[in-house]
Amino acid sequence: MPLRESHRAGTPSWVDLATTDVEGALDFYRAVMGWDYERDPTGEINYVMAVVDGHPAAGVFDMPPEMLSEGVPPCWNVYVTVDDADEFAGQVAAAGGAVMRPAIDVPEPGPNAAGRMVIAADPTGAVFCTWTPITAIGAGIVNAPGAFTWAEVATHDNETAEAFYCDLFGWEAGTMEGVPDSPTVFTLDGDPVASTSVAPPPGVPPHWRVSFGVNDVDAACAAATAKGGNVIVPPFDWGPGRMATLADPVGATFDVVTLTDWPE
Repeated sequence: MPLRESHRAGTPSWVDLATTDVEGALDFYRAVMGWDYERDPTGEINYVMAVVDGHPAAGVFDMPPEMLSEGVPPCWNVYVTVDDADEFAGQVAAAGGAVMRPAIDVPEPGPNAAGRMVIAADPTGAVFCTWTPITAIGAGIVNAPGAFTWAEVATHDNETAEAFYCDLFGWEAGTMEGVPDSPTVFTLDGDPVASTSVAPPPGVPPHWRVSFGVNDVDAACAAATAKGGNVIVPPFDWGPGRMATLADPVGATFDVVTLTDWPE
């Protein structure tokens, strides 16, 4: 099982859902992904942890008033591990991006912070987060059914985005060997960590996309529609496996994928 006890700096390490309907989301994603959930027993922190085989896999939370007032739609957020959140925040502008929220501690039950995060945007407008762990590393399981498997940035200016992320995280940009019209694949020390995606449709701003593993893509699509979601891109076979794009009942989009060989 691909468990994690830490994540290298520069690696996408966590995803969470900002939604207008937490309880509806928990019901939907349980059906589609098979998740169990853990809540703060004290009731002090309104953040629900999705777990797979007892390991943290993703988060779900109510969209705060500032997101709603800015017109941000329900969405999945991608976090990249960095060694020092405060130092990172100072590097974003130099690389051409913008800090949306300076480094802050993220609480967990008890006296300690789970980690320190920054919310930033690349020069094309795609928003992402970073994570400096204190007591929580991010995902404890990846690359498995029910777990986060991949992240990709969808923008109208891949060249600018590529230069930004390579400068900021030390990624290298390449392509999939033997795949025509391959997206840019970002690697860290030779290991694939993220990629670019197709450009967003008209009216949709640049954003990061997330993929989750499932045992059966077609079954996941059926479960999604039964729970009030939508199939945006129907299941199709793809080099490493089979995938589809879904939207949950309030419109947050994500991909599901079944791989022939699950990576570690």
